[in-house]
Amino acid sequence: MSVPFALEARRGFDDLAQQFGMSCAVSNDREVRYENDSAFLIINFDNGRSYELGVEIGRKKLAQPERPFSLAEVLRLRGVAEAAAIDGMMVSQAARLPDALARLARLITQHAADFLMGSDFSFAQVAKLRQRESDAYALEGALRSARARSEAAWEKRDYLGVVQSLEPLAQHLSPTEKKRLDYSRRHLAP
Repeated sequence: MSVPFALEARRGFDDLAQQFGMSCAVSNDREVRYENDSAFLIINFDNGRSYELGVEIGRKKLAQPERPFSLAEVLRLRGVAEAAAIDGMMVSQAARLPDALARLARLITQHAADFLMGSDFSFAQVAKLRQRESDAYALEGALRSARARSEAAWEKRDYLGVVQSLEPLAQHLSPTEKKRLDYSRRHLAP
């Protein structure tokens, strides 16, 4: 089943785009893109596959490649609870598409107008949020890996392995893990 995305997206976003001096640059069954001199707005739809609906907002700068941010990122920056609900939103029935698009347009109007006006400050804020979230995700992965290696070493009484696994991440360890690291260090001392 293919949902009439482009027509519905244009109905839902043309007025919003006009408020910010944006014109439609692309309109097809997977993407509708609006642009003005300083920003762009893309409504994506994985039509006929996952039916995932999303919005990206980006700044237009000739010297840099386009780097869009999802509406969910903008909403997380602003502390809006709906961020989780719209991240990966799926709309598989044509009858539900207009309401979903209206909801996204409303969220943009309420929380992302400054992005559509090309606010450098707002784009810098959301870029910092993305970096913090990326760093936190990488740290969590490193901790998971270090904990698994440490646990395997601990079971073998390989204190050097425990130290090598946990020491690089010492400031991020739980109190119990810090005690295990200290215990292992003491057992390595001559």
